[in-house]
Amino acid sequence: MQSCRNNKKLSINRLALGMLLATFSINAWSLSTSSSKSIEIMPSVQPVKMLAKDGDAEAQYFLGRQYRDGKGVSKNLGKALAFLTSAAEQGFAPAQIDLGQMYSNGMGIEPNDKIAATWFKKAADQNYPTAQFNLANMYRGGNGVDKNMDKAFSYYEKAALNGFAKAQFNLALMHYFGLGSKKDLKKVVFWYEKAANKGFHRAQYHLANMYIDGEGVEKNYEQAYIWMSKASKGGIKEAFEEVKLLKVLLDAEKQKKTDPSIIGNEFASH
Repeated sequence: MQSCRNNKKLSINRLALGMLLATFSINAWSLSTSSSKSIEIMPSVQPVKMLAKDGDAEAQYFLGRQYRDGKGVSKNLGKALAFLTSAAEQGFAPAQIDLGQMYSNGMGIEPNDKIAATWFKKAADQNYPTAQFNLANMYRGGNGVDKNMDKAFSYYEKAALNGFAKAQFNLALMHYFGLGSKKDLKKVVFWYEKAANKGFHRAQYHLANMYIDGEGVEKNYEQAYIWMSKASKGGIKEAFEEVKLLKVLLDAEKQKKTDPSIIGNEFASH
């Protein structure tokens, strides 16, 4: 009978937590006012604290983030670390990622890349692309782990296959420079395009240059202009002038194809 009551209590707690997390997923309700300003109203975190105290990993994770960011509670990095650690030790991958980032960035504790890598590895093994990407960066740079391009390539690939745009971009670079694999320009274009289509502006810039230089793909100034324009609009400084040059080049080619005087000069007369 006691077991049934505990199970019922757990079910109620999980339902309550789900409702609270759905509310907190936007961190606050925004109310429009006549002055066009926004007022943030934070719900109470007390029910979440109760669940976290009972050992609920998801509640601990949520509360840890609130203390880290100062949302709904006073910012307290010590409490953030404590709650995230409790959730991470229960195998909750999002908490493992956030905890790894706190150790990596030295938030509320001395920076420790070795511990950060350990937590990223635990989440990466649960197929979380953010953790896979972070761990790949650590293997590439030799931060907290021995430098290993093969492992860096492997984790970038895992995250890229999971649709993580930054990993897709870095995987393209790994293929371009032959790091962890043989140089393969077609795969470079493939992964640049994947990241570019997700709106990653640095990938759009590099993809444009692949079309300009004809690397891994046939030269195509029209495609180059399309991607360079996107990169320029996305704030990539190197693209600002290059998109103008491509426009001049395309206009010149268009005029050459349509101007009768230019076309006439192409015919042999003698």
